[in-house]
Amino acid sequence: MISRIASFHNYQSVANDMTRQQVKVAHNQEQLASGKQLLTAGDDPVASIYVQNFSQQNTEIDQSLRSITLARNRLNSEEVAISDAETLLDDAKRKAMSMVNGSLSDDDRIAHMQDLRGLFDSFMHLVNTQDESGNFVFAGNQYDKQPFFRDGNGTVSYVGDSYQRMSKVSSNVEVPVNDPGDKLFMEIDNPYGDYQPDYALQSGSLLLLSHARNDNHSDNASYTIDFTQTGTGAVYDLYQDGLLVDSQPFDPKRGIEWGTLSVQLEGEVTDGDQITLKPQEKFNLFDSFKRGIEVSAFAPSDASATAELHQVAEEFSQAFKHINRARSEVGTRLQTLDRQEDMHQDFKVVINKARGTMEDLDYGKAVIELNENMLALQASQQAFAKAKDLTLFNYI
Repeated sequence: MISRIASFHNYQSVANDMTRQQVKVAHNQEQLASGKQLLTAGDDPVASIYVQNFSQQNTEIDQSLRSITLARNRLNSEEVAISDAETLLDDAKRKAMSMVNGSLSDDDRIAHMQDLRGLFDSFMHLVNTQDESGNFVFAGNQYDKQPFFRDGNGTVSYVGDSYQRMSKVSSNVEVPVNDPGDKLFMEIDNPYGDYQPDYALQSGSLLLLSHARNDNHSDNASYTIDFTQTGTGAVYDLYQDGLLVDSQPFDPKRGIEWGTLSVQLEGEVTDGDQITLKPQEKFNLFDSFKRGIEVSAFAPSDASATAELHQVAEEFSQAFKHINRARSEVGTRLQTLDRQEDMHQDFKVVINKARGTMEDLDYGKAVIELNENMLALQASQQAFAKAKDLTLFNYI
């Protein structure tokens, strides 16, 4: 049996072959133009999945890097504000200590009081500082609201919250980007221990509290110590919430010990001196400023006011240490951000290198393939031209 192939079928076969070669050449040209060997998932389905995963990881890394940049900006703003706060507190401590000098005149102390009031004003402006985005640095999560307000009596209130904002800088690492103002400025460890002293000293007295501790943390009583000078030395009477509980000769080396209470004093005792100890484990820095300004109005000869200024200076010193620790923590967070950024950048290099081995074009191989497909296309075009003109009339 003799089979016959129609002229149209022959023509269509040659045309299809030429079209396939044109598609191959166009694909090669697209590869050379883009520099990529994977243009569609059909080029290599397995490699395309890996490339897609690499792209997703790159996107996640870029998001983390943006978070790191934002977190670094916020922490830098806080670090600058804390550094300025340290400077102000150091100046305030020095100013309080200078007012302790008994040789100052009343006018001199008033002048120092005005300086301390100016430092308080500057400090109020500082604690309400804002970052580059207009967010209040020390407001906790209430960063869109001013955190600190001062009334006409000089009392400062905090309207922020006690929470820290967290920034996710990698899949399993979060970094705090702020410190709430109440924790930073209003909850500072009492430099005297567990009690805050109130002084009622006689003129010329140099008595000061060194520390007062109570191992019984459930004891919320106030204690008052009255001193009397006798022919054999000083004697103290210890009152617990107004009730006399102990009376002993005062030994400066031993201090005062009663039950779980331990009190150490320094300086010289004057007949009639009195110190009241009120339970207080934390102190408010704004109250220290306020009290420092108030007692500055008293004459330098007022022993109780001078002792209060000693106390204020100690609180400023303790606050400086407290804020300095916070600054160190900010520095640690910035170091964490730097390490995470370096890790992300290194991982990004690894990902892009692995992606390049699958996606990037081998130009030498691609040019050879293009030339081969061009030659094949030319052959197909020549075959198509002959097939197109092929007819029986040419042979009649």
